[in-house]
Amino acid sequence: MIKLFHLYEEKGRAYNYKELFSKDEHILANQVLETNVQQLAFYLKLDLTDARIKLLSNLKRNYATKNKDEVLLKNIKETLKMIHQTNDDFHLSVNEIKDLVTILFRGYENIKFDKRGKSNNRKLVIPFEELSSEGQLEKIIELYHQIIRADKHELLMVIFNFYVDFILIKPFNKYNELIALIIIYTIIYSQFQVCRYDSFFKELLEKQEVFQQALTQARYDWEFGFSQIDSLVRVITDILLKMHFNVKEKKHIYIFDVKMNKQDNIEAIILRGPDVFTKNQIRKKVPLASESTINRTLQLLKQKKVIAPLGKGRSAKWQRLSEKQKKFTIEQLTIFDN
Repeated sequence: MIKLFHLYEEKGRAYNYKELFSKDEHILANQVLETNVQQLAFYLKLDLTDARIKLLSNLKRNYATKNKDEVLLKNIKETLKMIHQTNDDFHLSVNEIKDLVTILFRGYENIKFDKRGKSNNRKLVIPFEELSSEGQLEKIIELYHQIIRADKHELLMVIFNFYVDFILIKPFNKYNELIALIIIYTIIYSQFQVCRYDSFFKELLEKQEVFQQALTQARYDWEFGFSQIDSLVRVITDILLKMHFNVKEKKHIYIFDVKMNKQDNIEAIILRGPDVFTKNQIRKKVPLASESTINRTLQLLKQKKVIAPLGKGRSAKWQRLSEKQKKFTIEQLTIFDN
């Protein structure tokens, strides 16, 4: 309960981030989207190399797919991109879920409603068990909206009751857990602004084992209407709190970047950091600096003979030249003094 109080306190503060990050919101949004695609690929244990996953998650280029896992990953990218771009218009419904499923499995699998129920049943009141798959899905969505409108129950409890219901009624012929996860992310993304500034699936991947254990526990007594979802909600609460903590750290870095020229900041990081470093290490410390700014700074320091490349290509390392370190460290400190 105390964690939930902290979560909703942080949720209220998160609305200030839109104004803070407004100038670089597009850069940050793309970084979050690419990270989500990569982490979801790891979560699903797709049979792809890390390098290939990173390549296919790139938003600036569309690479041709070579196998089914790559098709699924490309579809995941398109699905998450749509969720991020149109989420303000999302309203949980059967048609919205159909659209998500269509994009998610296009060219990968033929996903359709599972055949069950009696289509020719003429009873005025049809038991839930006798409804078609689509009818059951409509029923739990209707119940979800009814409970949300009543506003008498904690939001995450309602969301994850729906999540467990969806998985256990198995409305589609395949991949119900993946579909349910994408739906739940769509709902959480619309409810928690922090998802726009940090990767939900990165934190979920770190808690994958405990999340799956909580899902197994939630299945107990479900058929009697007493799904045990407390552990699921506890895991998600921890994830959302961690995301808020991460964004607070990004906020401090961003404020520092705004006050200081990004190129100067990159130079300072290089001069104060380890003797041998990679471009990726620099990118992590200045997440909102563009690729061209990082490359321009590296080339400038190379021309000044402050650093030298070790190897070629994407994985190449750089070495700071010791004879230049002392001179430039003294000059850099004046920037911080100011």
